[in-house]
Amino acid sequence: MNLASVALSPIEKVLCLQSVDVFKYATTEMLAYIASIAYEVSASKGTVIFAEDDLSDALYVVVSGRVRLDKAGKEILMVSAGQSFGTWALFDNQPRVMTARAIEDVNLLKIRSEDFYDLLSDHDEITPAIFRAVIERVNRLIAD
Repeated sequence: MNLASVALSPIEKVLCLQSVDVFKYATTEMLAYIASIAYEVSASKGTVIFAEDDLSDALYVVVSGRVRLDKAGKEILMVSAGQSFGTWALFDNQPRVMTARAIEDVNLLKIRSEDFYDLLSDHDEITPAIFRAVIERVNRLIAD
């Protein structure tokens, strides 16, 4: 993956993060803190962003382009601008259960779980907002 910047302003990063479901209860100020640890990466069409069984170490938000998530070669989900993938990496470092591949050139925001934990230790007011969204998500998964 290319680590070249796609040059988003801090405000544009916050706008991208607003669409991430686990950040839905975060205030704008909280999102600004999270944006400060989100760095921009780009990947060319066909690039594997992470592979099944890789260590989960980051959440990604698609800024532009599309990413296909596969499990054992079978398409599970197509992710496009404004959507996130690899979310559970922020909470659990278990091996990835899917492969993420750029199906066109993509620009992404990447939030490393290590940076996220450091941020939460400095800004504990963010934790309840994140947990509220995670609990909702788990309840939805259980209900389905």
